[in-house]
Amino acid sequence: MNRFELKLIRFVASAFVAVVLLSWTDRAPAQQTAPASPTPQLTFADQGWSTADREAFYTTSQGSRMIPYDWFKALRRLDVDAPFGADQLQRYGYLPNTGSSKNLPVGFVVDERPSPPQLGMTCAACHTGQLEYQKDGTIHQLRLDGAPANADFQLFMTDLLAATRATSRDAARFDTFAKTVLGPKFSAAKAATLKTDFDAWVAQFGEFMDKSLPPTPWGPGRLDAFNMIFNRVAVRGLGLPQNFAIADAPVSYPFLWNVSKQDHTQWTGSVENGLYIHALARNTGEMFGVFGEFSPKRIPAIPVPIILYDHNSADFAGLQTLEEKIVALKPPPWPRDIFPIDDALAARGKPLFETNCGGCHGEHDSKIVLDAWATPVQSVGTDTKVADNAANRTVDSGKLEGSLMPRPIGARLKNPAKATEVLANSVVGSLLDAALKNQSGIRDAIALDLAKAGKSSASPVEKASFVRENLSELFRVPPDAPKGAYEARVLHGIWATAPYLHNGSVPNLWELLTPPNQRKSSFMVGSRLFDPKNVGYATDQSPFKNGNFVADPANANGNGNGGHTAGTNLSEDDRRAIVEYLKTL
Repeated sequence: MNRFELKLIRFVASAFVAVVLLSWTDRAPAQQTAPASPTPQLTFADQGWSTADREAFYTTSQGSRMIPYDWFKALRRLDVDAPFGADQLQRYGYLPNTGSSKNLPVGFVVDERPSPPQLGMTCAACHTGQLEYQKDGTIHQLRLDGAPANADFQLFMTDLLAATRATSRDAARFDTFAKTVLGPKFSAAKAATLKTDFDAWVAQFGEFMDKSLPPTPWGPGRLDAFNMIFNRVAVRGLGLPQNFAIADAPVSYPFLWNVSKQDHTQWTGSVENGLYIHALARNTGEMFGVFGEFSPKRIPAIPVPIILYDHNSADFAGLQTLEEKIVALKPPPWPRDIFPIDDALAARGKPLFETNCGGCHGEHDSKIVLDAWATPVQSVGTDTKVADNAANRTVDSGKLEGSLMPRPIGARLKNPAKATEVLANSVVGSLLDAALKNQSGIRDAIALDLAKAGKSSASPVEKASFVRENLSELFRVPPDAPKGAYEARVLHGIWATAPYLHNGSVPNLWELLTPPNQRKSSFMVGSRLFDPKNVGYATDQSPFKNGNFVADPANANGNGNGGHTAGTNLSEDDRRAIVEYLKTL
């Protein structure tokens, strides 16, 4: 292809993008139709963070170890002749991080412990959002820290698998890969050793993805976190392939601001909250799900086996740093300078919200956690798949069978066991081991929690007891919980968290206040172009090949958009008033 042809293709592509943007902006009153600047202007919402806070959140390792970093750098794309990570994975919806010394996107980090360094993910990869709008001929980008990412994790995984498999199977491709990885140390013998190690990794990674990812893609902005975590712990951690289950219940990434003010967290409300040790436990489970290593060792003993939980890659110091940043994070304010609020309409919406929505989503004092908000966990008729999986999935507990559970005292893990029990056992065991060893991170978390109770110090044994006592209900779904019950959060900053419901099945706030039978049965997802009237993202285009969401009429396969009917019987004017009020939160 000659230079003229390349220039022509670039010109046509640029013209197409401009036409798409201009067609969308016709619907947004604050938008202009002047030619767009080729360089988007990025600003950050005022959420109480310094530049250093933000960079720490973007780049602090939590212990995720996806693929050896040298391998990732040497891997080539299949669709074009370029390094796999050259575009900072923007083609999957991940956000570029200009502050990264390793040219990695937001939330992707290199974990240096132990050698060899491994590429991994941290909280920010899935919990950093961005909206885009056009004004005065310039495309503006507003970064929203702690908001849901618009990234397609499944597409990223399938492409990574395809690229590594092709490298494994194609001799010429592998030769190029090996020479890049080994550099001046390249030799036939070293390349052969690398081939053995690489093939083993590809086989393991391939089996995991083949048996975990669903045939119907999750699409951008969603991930079945529960089943992916369960598979990582119960299959990879315990070495039991019979524990595989398809991750068929995707959820939207929860927003992170104000999470420390809830008395329960997780979509199913299965994690008590209010202490740093609660957050450390919640985030350790999350870390296991995004390629954290966990390989407990069993030593037969009487009356109970001894389980060594320290064979894990959790970076508790990093996890604690990340949580402290999240605690300081504030909700993003609605950008009034770009999209003015109708204050009179919002004022009319406030009492309507309080009457129709405030019972679940208002600021009500918790009865179980001091200085926290109550987080109701109840069924409102939404899709039940996530809750069903969390309540009902069982696994072979393998080498953990017979180990002591946090509660009741003396109880042992059965076989088979609920997946939530195996996860709780794995997380609490890992934290207990770290507490007894007085490791950084968990030591800091416990110190902060004890300070709240007026206690300045504790022995390692006392710290371990503190962990056991306060994590006794970790990941436990109450047996009397209503079917399909999910948490209802206080809605500060809710305008920045589309799409809505726990599974991202409703594109904007206006549709959420629309009767379920009138909601869109399908819409495009993945666009960052913002719709300020309906409060959500544009739904008529997507940058992703898997960017079309299709609702399930049965409301039980993970993609249902029914339920949550509060306020849907109001007049259109009243519902518009509530939407306007939600912009002010």
